[in-house]
Amino acid sequence: MAEVSTRQFGESLFREIHKNSWLTRLSNKDPRKKRERVWTVFCVHDDVEAYLETYLDCKAAVTHKPDQFIALNETKHVSPTICPHDQEFEFVINLTSEVVRLAAPTWELMLDWVESIRGKLHELRILSPKENLYSKLPEPRSAPLLPTRDPTSPLPLPPPEPANLPPGVEPLEVLEPSVSRTHPVLQRGISLPERSTEAGECHEEASSTNVRDIFRFDLTDIDDALQNTNLPATQSHNTHYEQVFQLHQSAGPSSRQTRVQRSNSSPRRLQPPPQPYRTLREQQVLELQKEIKHPAGVRLQIRRRDCISSIALGDAFGGVWVCGWKQKEHPMLYNYLHIGDQLISVEGVEVHTANDAHKILRSTSCSLYVNMLIKRVPNGQVLVIRRDLDGQSLGIVQEGNTAVIQTVLPGSLAARHGLTAKATTCDRLSLTNWVLTEINGRPLNLFFKENQVRDRLNSVGRDISILVQPLDLIKQLKKQLKAIKNYKEYILQ
Repeated sequence: MAEVSTRQFGESLFREIHKNSWLTRLSNKDPRKKRERVWTVFCVHDDVEAYLETYLDCKAAVTHKPDQFIALNETKHVSPTICPHDQEFEFVINLTSEVVRLAAPTWELMLDWVESIRGKLHELRILSPKENLYSKLPEPRSAPLLPTRDPTSPLPLPPPEPANLPPGVEPLEVLEPSVSRTHPVLQRGISLPERSTEAGECHEEASSTNVRDIFRFDLTDIDDALQNTNLPATQSHNTHYEQVFQLHQSAGPSSRQTRVQRSNSSPRRLQPPPQPYRTLREQQVLELQKEIKHPAGVRLQIRRRDCISSIALGDAFGGVWVCGWKQKEHPMLYNYLHIGDQLISVEGVEVHTANDAHKILRSTSCSLYVNMLIKRVPNGQVLVIRRDLDGQSLGIVQEGNTAVIQTVLPGSLAARHGLTAKATTCDRLSLTNWVLTEINGRPLNLFFKENQVRDRLNSVGRDISILVQPLDLIKQLKKQLKAIKNYKEYILQ
């Protein structure tokens, strides 16, 4: 390590300590050299420069005058050991110019050091995260690509055969000139256009007219024909239009009947019934209810660095339960976990104790992401309560300021929306009180922080969602949480 330089090292305005503990410093050149136990501090100066400082005494770290230090801004890799040697768990920091070797007394402490250094160096953009690797940009071509076709050339001819028509659509028949001689009505009211030529004016015969000129009828005659459709043939004064209308009548049923027959002949498509309108809170509760009722559980895929030493697990009633997590350091866990989730397996391996789960998470078999199988709050009940008026009481009677529900008033809002007065214990042998663990999708402090529960129950708005769980389970989770070192870091707010 480099010696202390006041000009380069001691002129920082502020320093932020991220990790410190006793470590063993190993020599790279001479492995027989005596190993030295030093107080090691990982800190960042002015949020720019990262340093690893060592002190012979932990009390001397307050003066910020280390015996030795090394700058980590040129770090390439931070790697933990795979196989420990003589109960020493070594990790290595590879720099551009040298290699720093340190050993921790436990496996957990070694992984904690590696994750702390990696995480902060990623934030400072000294190390690149594995999931953001990009390839080299393509080189520009010297000559542009030539077009595959001349844009001024004519398009190819259409296919000789017409395209396939969809079912129910009849092809259009082109009328021949002889049709005009068969039906005299088609000859009525036809006026041929006069076209002037150099030699003079000439008139064409009706048989040589264009097909689209045939249907130029007199509008007054058409109105008369529509008014006399219900009269018999002897009473009609316009025999020509009557013949056309009867021709269409004899050709088939009316257009409405034709549409009905076509719809009946086509295959039926079952349309889903219209869904009722749901608010965002109702949709969230409905999704959580589906996860709770799923018999096989919910499969999660969480980043490995969000799982190691960040989730509090406890043993209770023959299972492994989620008691909390480090909310500030790992905010993404809020989207995956709930207090009271039961952990079934990790990476396909069934877990029976919290220690089994931690061993699998710390093993090298886990990749960048960890697959977990959980049962979503299997003993909980989630529901949405809608007030009729702003500020209306829910009918939930608490025990003091705590989240424990002493009783639910009969006929109250909560009772009408499905909340029972008592909960079944986890052993299914008796009844116990409910405990509020979430209000409006936000977890509550298991140790009842001041007026947190009362303020959230009286929040603005007529819709409120609650998640309740049995009291005997919450008591065991609190007991398991207190047994963890620095358990206050895992308490949710």
